[in-house]
Amino acid sequence: MTFSPHTTARLYLLGGAVLWSTGGFFIKEIDAGATSITFFRCLFAGLLLAPAVAGRRFPSPPDIVVSIGLFALLLGLYVGATKETTAANAIFLQYTAPLYVIAFAPALLGERLRSRDAVPFAICLGGIAVLFIGNSGSGDVVGLLLGAGSGFFYGLFLLWLRRVSHADPVAITFANCMGVAVLFSFALLKRDVDAEDLALLFIMGAVQFALPYLLFTRGLREVESAEASLLALVEPVLNPVWVALFYGEEPTVATVIGGAVIITGLAVRYSIIRESPAAEATLEPPRPAA
Repeated sequence: MTFSPHTTARLYLLGGAVLWSTGGFFIKEIDAGATSITFFRCLFAGLLLAPAVAGRRFPSPPDIVVSIGLFALLLGLYVGATKETTAANAIFLQYTAPLYVIAFAPALLGERLRSRDAVPFAICLGGIAVLFIGNSGSGDVVGLLLGAGSGFFYGLFLLWLRRVSHADPVAITFANCMGVAVLFSFALLKRDVDAEDLALLFIMGAVQFALPYLLFTRGLREVESAEASLLALVEPVLNPVWVALFYGEEPTVATVIGGAVIITGLAVRYSIIRESPAAEATLEPPRPAA
């Protein structure tokens, strides 16, 4: 069977999103702490991406430093959130990043805030409220706050990627992974990773992190960013599904409702962009970071 280049690109994007969605399961299954998971996953992913960065354009050193800092914060907070609360809460809150892109783009990038942003913005805020209010008595407040922090720094990270859009995304990802590995190298002192965890972390770095980035980057050559953003929403939908099926963790009713509301808001936002090509360049598509 032969597919058209556009269909093949969509399959690359879907494949990348599906592989990214296994992150919650790996984090739950690995007994090591959040800092060790962040360190080893980034180390292995960076080493595996190394052969693919030859000849690619990197950002300037100052831009790389800021990018690494934001990447470290969003990853560390996301892994911590997944450890402290349900995988569903963590991933849905991380995917609120476009809210912060919409909110801060006028100040940081000089872009005009459009009225069409109001509806999806309000929908996503409603989903966040449901998540926090519905789970406030579950003892997951710390995890919810970590997840919200992850979404905030993910939004800033996406805005920063707009600044360094001249650089190659694979090169940026490689630099971020190796930089975060250096920042989190103190995790080696904890010695909380056994042989089984190390094997899972290697698989996670390869299958859940490095390979999806390559697939997604390849798919973006043929597919508009708005459509790619819609396809990427497969990740937050499937993430809690894998955890429920293979780890036995079931999200609360509030999480399911709040998550569905957030995904709806994001889908509305990217559907609007797709219908308005002129607006497409004004909002960075979510690049799954978890």
